[in-house]
Amino acid sequence: MLPVSLSESTEEAPGNLLQELERRQDDVLAQLDELEAKLNEVLEGLKIEPDTTPLD
Repeated sequence: MLPVSLSESTEEAPGNLLQELERRQDDVLAQLDELEAKLNEVLEGLKIEPDTTPLD
């Protein structure tokens, strides 16, 4: 077994941090998609069409 300091540095290696950030980003994007779908349902119920103008 590796000493604690070496095992911690392995867990926090740049590649692992990148994977964790990408996983978190995917989670947030999925949550945004869900919120957008809910918002569109509410707007549809109010007979309002969402603005689909692309943002720069």
